[in-house]
Amino acid sequence: MLRVHFTAEDLAQVRVTVLGPLAETQLSLRTVQWRDRAVLFGGWRARTGARIGADGRQAARFLSPAACGGLVDLFTLVGAVDCVEEGIERLVGAPAARLRAEFSVTPRTAGPAPVWLAEAMDAAPQALRRLGAALRHCHQVAVAPYWPRIDQHLQGEVARRGRLMAQGGVGALLDGLRPMAVWDPPVLEIPAYRPLTHPEADLHLSGRSFVLAPSVFCGPVPQLFAGSEDDTVVMAYQALHDPVDAAALWAAPAGTRRGDAQVPPALAALLGRSRAIVLCVIADHPACTTTQLAQRAGISPASASEHATTLRKAGLTAVTRERKAVLHTLTHLGLTLLSTNIPSPEAS
Repeated sequence: MLRVHFTAEDLAQVRVTVLGPLAETQLSLRTVQWRDRAVLFGGWRARTGARIGADGRQAARFLSPAACGGLVDLFTLVGAVDCVEEGIERLVGAPAARLRAEFSVTPRTAGPAPVWLAEAMDAAPQALRRLGAALRHCHQVAVAPYWPRIDQHLQGEVARRGRLMAQGGVGALLDGLRPMAVWDPPVLEIPAYRPLTHPEADLHLSGRSFVLAPSVFCGPVPQLFAGSEDDTVVMAYQALHDPVDAAALWAAPAGTRRGDAQVPPALAALLGRSRAIVLCVIADHPACTTTQLAQRAGISPASASEHATTLRKAGLTAVTRERKAVLHTLTHLGLTLLSTNIPSPEAS
């Protein structure tokens, strides 16, 4: 458990903000390595993991090591930025001492880092530029296609929390974080948080600002970041809970079909292009009807029905009925087939 202690002065400095696309990119690197929350991220994970290159996979394990559950704190290094390029520039240009200190915090339990990442840990400029390029690539694959909708969702969360604070003060804001955090004035308890150094810890803000940062990709346990040279403590927390909201975030643009480039080539070779598209559309749009499936896959309703039947007989999809509508969803086997190329913690 982590206990965050507030004074009256600290409470006056609590705010809610969106950290920006670079922060979401790093948190997405943790999400793509795990296989939890499949209802929210199954389709996104299946498409994203297969498209991340070698440097991106190594950067994911370096910045978000699944084995220990920690995160390198890029947030206090670069701050909240509206543009990925600005964040990468700040990262590459950060003081070498701060970079070395931050990169050394998270335990490396999965063996030695690749040579270029070891050099990045030592703040070598060329290696840092390579890390920046890997982050840029991961952003383009994992976040950029969805960023306008992600940002809109997060801004809505900020507005909702702002209304809570306007109506009931900062106490109502903090109390509204249940069950992931429990406000017991003047302490905010985070029961499931496990500090790296000790199973329980106390954090005294001592005049530092406390920033609540909603995130689409953050897991159920909030993540706290407090740099020793900074005057701000950041708490990223989960802001995506509803499968309907998730389906809207990961949906293809209205009126378009899922192109070949978005379907993993190996999946198309295994199932055939059209059937692979149908499977991926079902992953993108849980509980879609046959008519919706046909529209989103760009095929006739008869073809959509035929492909969906074949996939169901193979155990990759299942159907449920809501009144007269037949709704298509993935099965666990279907999710497994769409699994990412990045090993999950279970495979580590």
